Amino acid sequence: MPATSNILFRLFKRIAASIAFYPVMISALYALIAAAILGFEATPLAGSLAEHLPSGLKDPDTGREILGTLITSIISLMVFSFSMVMVVLNGAAARLTPRVLPGLISDTRNRVILGIYLGSTLYYLLMISVINTNEPPSIPSVGLALGLLMGILNLAMFVVFIRSVSQSIQVDWVLNQLYEGAYANLEKRKKRLARAQPFPAAQDWWCLPAATPGYLRSVNEQRLGELLSKRGLIGAIQVEPGFFLVEGHPLIRFSEPLNEQEQAWALDCFDFHNSEFADANVSYGLRQMAEIAVKAISPAINDPGSAMRAVNLIGVLLQRIGGVPPYDVGCFDGGTARLFYPQLAMQRMLETVIAPIRVYASQDPLVMITLLQCMKNALHDSPSDEQIEAIHDEIRALRDQADAEVSNWRDRHAVNDAIERLLKLEGRKHPQVARIPVDSHHPG
Repeated sequence: MPATSNILFRLFKRIAASIAFYPVMISALYALIAAAILGFEATPLAGSLAEHLPSGLKDPDTGREILGTLITSIISLMVFSFSMVMVVLNGAAARLTPRVLPGLISDTRNRVILGIYLGSTLYYLLMISVINTNEPPSIPSVGLALGLLMGILNLAMFVVFIRSVSQSIQVDWVLNQLYEGAYANLEKRKKRLARAQPFPAAQDWWCLPAATPGYLRSVNEQRLGELLSKRGLIGAIQVEPGFFLVEGHPLIRFSEPLNEQEQAWALDCFDFHNSEFADANVSYGLRQMAEIAVKAISPAINDPGSAMRAVNLIGVLLQRIGGVPPYDVGCFDGGTARLFYPQLAMQRMLETVIAPIRVYASQDPLVMITLLQCMKNALHDSPSDEQIEAIHDEIRALRDQADAEVSNWRDRHAVNDAIERLLKLEGRKHPQVARIPVDSHHPG
């Protein structure tokens, strides 16, 4: 039977990314505020405060008219905002890549604004329901004054929403969000690795296969850590996050075998998904940026500038990955990491991220030159020997692709200039790559 903590863990992972999470929470907060205000209205302090309010806030008919106007206005703003979100999502799917939609849907600003709209509407409905026009008349004057302030806040939020939507349709903003999310995840990973031991040799350890098909999203480390600490075990997950598993595929190896109850315990800690978020894994962000670049190169979009912008940001992330081992750690127990995650090695990462751009941009010399510069940037910092070898392989692939697809002599000279800058690297970073030949009938 699944543990309650694992059920809550998976539920939170799904609800937190839902567009309805913040609106529901904020609406509940507004309902509590309304209840508190209605309770406060019965106190002598509320009566003394009401005496200093404008006369329009103390008349029941005027109060109902004010609240009715606010309700109608906020609902109109909410409908318009929701329509704008749908337009943005459709535009992002067509111009960027459908893979960025989960990140746009879960944008905190838009969900908070929608929550403020819904919460304000709920607040106004609760206020209008207690206004009594009979004898003796009663009106929550303090609550009505607070409602007017909420109306002003909603107008300010509408301005913020328009700005947010205008940003969301800009490819540079989307690329920057992906870059920042991936960069933040990589920095956190570096800090974890700084206090962990190397990845253990787990080839001969006892293996627990997957019991559920799907994309591996995350692990409830707190619950799994309890099992590892209790038995004094070390666990090594066999696939990187985002890998699609089928039943029976090796999932995780343990330093000691588990009994049936412990196996069920361990399997229940894994969560599977169909969405990728850049801040969850650096390879997710790189892959989404590469897909935006490929889409920008396509004849339907024809925006090589955006592709070059994406490649430049990818180069920064690849440079930051230099020297970082291809694994992550978790389930710390007294300073000892008990769980190890494999991550994409540099060679696999380049195959996934750079190779699609190289193929689709093979006839665009500007993008090809930018890719060569990206590889040069990736060689900065302190990459390992394996990472350098993978980057050198990709440089040779870029050189061969340019030689086969770039035909104009001037463009071939420009590619050679980029290769020349690579050949100036010294030591182990120096790539063994030849310049592409230029037709001898042309200048140069």
